[in-house]
Amino acid sequence: MSHTTPLPERMRPSTLDEVVGQAHLLGPKGALRRLTAGGRLPSMVMWGPPGTGKTTLARILAEATGHGFMEFSGVSGSAAELKKFLQDSREMPLFRTVPPVVFLDEIHRFNRAQQDILLPFLERGEAILIGATTENPAFYLNPALRSRCQLIALKALEPAHIQQVLKRAWAKEEPGKPEPAEVFEWLSHWAGGDLRSALSGLETWMEMPDPDLESLQGALGGRMMFDRADGHYDLASAFQKSLRGSDADAALYYLSRMIRGGEDPRFIARRLMVCAAEDVGNADPQAFILCEAASRAVEQIGWPEARIPLAQAVIYVANAPKSNATVLAIDTALAADDAPIPEAIRDAHTATARKAGRGAGYHYSHDDYDREQVFLPDKLRDQSFYEPKRPQERSWRDRQEPDAAALAALWEAWLELHPEGGELPLDAWSVELACSREALARAIQKLAQGKFTLGRKLEAKPI
Repeated sequence: MSHTTPLPERMRPSTLDEVVGQAHLLGPKGALRRLTAGGRLPSMVMWGPPGTGKTTLARILAEATGHGFMEFSGVSGSAAELKKFLQDSREMPLFRTVPPVVFLDEIHRFNRAQQDILLPFLERGEAILIGATTENPAFYLNPALRSRCQLIALKALEPAHIQQVLKRAWAKEEPGKPEPAEVFEWLSHWAGGDLRSALSGLETWMEMPDPDLESLQGALGGRMMFDRADGHYDLASAFQKSLRGSDADAALYYLSRMIRGGEDPRFIARRLMVCAAEDVGNADPQAFILCEAASRAVEQIGWPEARIPLAQAVIYVANAPKSNATVLAIDTALAADDAPIPEAIRDAHTATARKAGRGAGYHYSHDDYDREQVFLPDKLRDQSFYEPKRPQERSWRDRQEPDAAALAALWEAWLELHPEGGELPLDAWSVELACSREALARAIQKLAQGKFTLGRKLEAKPI
């Protein structure tokens, strides 16, 4: 039977009980059930992947609470049209006592100035807004608009929910005919939580002459499991967390999801550089250099070859030692109080500045690298911002040799107690002398020459 109305529209539910999935919203204690229990409908923004029922829910809620329903699209509708409707609706007898529900699909397509048009009408109770978006409202909606709306998050439908509707549609469209179970099974997974796509796929099957599953798969092709709600933020988050957790396989998988979904390769390269700086840092500075080179490669060669340097950088970053000491250091410094710069290191290139005492006491560091100076303000003199975590970072402190006289005193005192030798208290000495274990080992080797041999001890202990 031929229809002019698409199957997804013909199968649109008319009551909340017919809506599948979204138990967290529609169950006995669900948010939508509670919000509308008294017949009152607040303004809200529904946020979730495509095909999860945002438009359907908006229509049902408007009808169930006795409100007129007007639908606008952020893609095709203009802000001027929306403003004119809102102004005209105040004069309509129908809307004088019960304000209309204005359903604004793809609300994130309206810029912030356009979104502001809605504020006075919501403030005066002359309209109820139900917005629908696949984007995170925190990034795309004005704070003033968000504060006036309930945020309703929808989830992608499970395959079982999709199969439930496919069976319902088959019974309605092809009564008495045996169900194509394998088609239902394949469509429920192929759709990736998008019920609209699954129903459209079923309609394709029903319109094919002598259909079989292989023909349907060829007609529909591979579905891109990517949209900005899922891919741009959730996939980027999963990507960076996999890198941070040193799981190269997971990071490559999420990279492939973004590539197949059409993500901008420059965005992927930027996330890689951020991760290399934030999560690897100076535990392996080469990571950031490689990611920056991959970013340049992306600009120069484009898809599909750009996948190779991106994958190379992903594998390197995932396997690199991790340290967030850099980001902690700058955040700690940003949180510090302002304090006067010491006079010794203030600008003193003019005679007036020198006469005022600026630069007095400054020592040119290249003349004596070991000469101690104070660079932090007095108020912050004992403050430490950078705390290296990994041996790769702590190796920078290897260059700071321990005070020779102080180490010799510790060495001689230890020899008196341990003439037969033994394990040296390097940790305690490195703290006391403010240097690394590696620097101590080099210095002690000189003291021990002709008296002791030094060795590394590797012990195996049973589990």
